[in-house]
Amino acid sequence: MDRLIALIVLRWRMDVRAVLGARERMLGLFLAVPGLLLFAGLASFFAYFGLRLLENRQPEAVLPVVSAAATLLGLFWTLSPLLAGVAFSETHDLSRLLHFPIPLPVLVVASLGANLLQPTVLTQIPVLLSLTLALAGGLGSLPFCGAGVALAYLFVLAAAQVTGLLLQGLARNRRLQDRALFFGLGLGFLLSLLPLLFMAGGGRGLSGLLGFVVATDLFAVSPFAWGLRAAVHAGRGEALPFLLYLAAAGGGLLGAVLLSASLARRIYRGELELGSAPRRAAGAPAPMLFSGDFGALLEKDLRVTWRDPRLKAVVFTSLAGPLLLLFLVWQGSAGRVAPVALLALASLTGLSTFGANAFALERRGLILLVGFPVPRWKVLAAKNAGVILLRLPSLLLLLLATALLAPPALVAPVAAVALLTMLIGTGVDNFLSILFPLTVPAPGRNPYGPVSGGRGLGAAAVAAAMMMGALLVSSPFSFLAWLPLLLGEEGLWLVTLPLALAGAAAIYATLLAAGARLLLRREPDLLGRVLGEE
Repeated sequence: MDRLIALIVLRWRMDVRAVLGARERMLGLFLAVPGLLLFAGLASFFAYFGLRLLENRQPEAVLPVVSAAATLLGLFWTLSPLLAGVAFSETHDLSRLLHFPIPLPVLVVASLGANLLQPTVLTQIPVLLSLTLALAGGLGSLPFCGAGVALAYLFVLAAAQVTGLLLQGLARNRRLQDRALFFGLGLGFLLSLLPLLFMAGGGRGLSGLLGFVVATDLFAVSPFAWGLRAAVHAGRGEALPFLLYLAAAGGGLLGAVLLSASLARRIYRGELELGSAPRRAAGAPAPMLFSGDFGALLEKDLRVTWRDPRLKAVVFTSLAGPLLLLFLVWQGSAGRVAPVALLALASLTGLSTFGANAFALERRGLILLVGFPVPRWKVLAAKNAGVILLRLPSLLLLLLATALLAPPALVAPVAAVALLTMLIGTGVDNFLSILFPLTVPAPGRNPYGPVSGGRGLGAAAVAAAMMMGALLVSSPFSFLAWLPLLLGEEGLWLVTLPLALAGAAAIYATLLAAGARLLLRREPDLLGRVLGEE
C-alpha cells in the first residue's frame, strides 16, 4: 500500500512540475479553469433536472435512458484517442518503472489513481454529485446511489486505460498503428455527420431511435451502465437489484484492472509482434526527385510526412471539408452558390495550411537539421512548400466545384484567394512552430500520450489569435482579387490578380525572413523543447 501511495504522489508531483515548467501550459490552465467550471455547471444542471423530469413523467424510461447515455458517453470517453485525437484520461508509460521491484498490477492501479486529479476527470465530479442527488430517493439512499455512480465512473477510467494500453501495443507495430489512427480519424469524421442525418428527417429518426431504446432496454447488458443502474435501484429502495448490479459493476472494474495488468505485462515484456522494416536492395541509391538543398529538404519532408497516418487523415479531411460546406451552401441556395460563399470557402481552404507544426516529425533529427549549412529561410520555405503541395488536391476539388456550380470566370479569383491565403498562413504558422513546438511521438511509442498534447490550451489561444491575424493580413489581397466582380469589370482581373498574388508573396517573404531570424535566436530553446518531449 505504501508503494502505491508513493507512486500516485510521485505522478502528481511530475504532473505539477510539467505544468509549472512550461509557460503555455500555465496560461492554458488559467484559460481552462473558467471553461471547465462552466461546463461542469451546465452539465450538472441538465443532468439533475433532466433526470428528475424524466423520473416524474416517465419513470419506466429512466433505466433504459440512463443505461444508453452511460454507454454512449463511456464509449466516447474510452475511444476518445481515436474519435477526438486526444485521450481524456492519460495512460502512463510504465517502461521507466519496470526496473523497480514493484508488481505490474500495483503500477497499473497507481496509474489509474493518478488520473483522479487530472482536470478533465475533476470536471466530472460535480456532474457525478448531481447524478447522485437526482437518483437518490432520500438521504438514506444517498450513500448507496453515490457508490453506484462512483463505480460507474471508475469503470470508465479503467476501460480508458485498457484502450490506452491496447493503443500502446499497436504503436509498436508501425503498420497496425497507421491503420488504427486512420480508422479512428475516419470514424470520428463519419460520426460527426450523424447529427446531420438525424436532422435531415425533421428529427423523426432520433425520436424513433429513442423509442426503440426505451422499449427494448438494449443497454442493460452494458458494463458502463451497471453502476448507474445500481444507483437507480438504490434510489427506489430495491435492495436485491441494487446489490446484483453493484456486484456486477465491481466485478467489471476488477476485470478491467486485471486486463490492464495483463496487457501491460505483454507490452513491456516484449511479447507483442514488433514488425519488420521493408528491405531495399543493398547498394541501391535512394531515388531523388528534386535537386539542390531546397529540393532535398522538400523531398525529405514530403517523404517523412506522407508516412505518418495523421497526414493522410488531414489530406482526406481537407478534401471532404470544403466539399461538404459547399454542398450545404448549395442546398441552402436553391442550387446556386453565391460569390461571397466561394470567397469564404477559398479563404477556408487557404487557412488549412495553418497549424502544420513544421518541426513535428523531426524529433531527434532536428539536431541534424539545424547542423546543415543551409540558410534557415530555405528550411522554413521547404517545409511551407511541402505543406502547400499536400493541400493542392483540396484546392483542385474546390476549383472543379466552382466551375460546375458557378460561372467559369470565378475559377481564377477563387484560386488566387486560396493561394495567397495559403502563403500568408504558412508564413504566420512558422512563428507558432518555433515558439510552441509540438513533437509527434515516434513509431513504437504511445501516440496519445502527453506528448501529443504538449502545446496546451494557452498555445491554442495564441494559435487562434495568429490564425485570425493571418486572415486579417490576407483580407486586403483577397478584396483586391474580388474587386473586379464588385465593380462589374471582369477584365480588371488581368491586373488585380497578379497584384494580389505579388503582394501576398511580398508579405510571405517578409514573414519568412522574420521567421528565419527567430529560428536562429530560438534554436537552443527549440532543441531543448523538442528533445525534452522525446
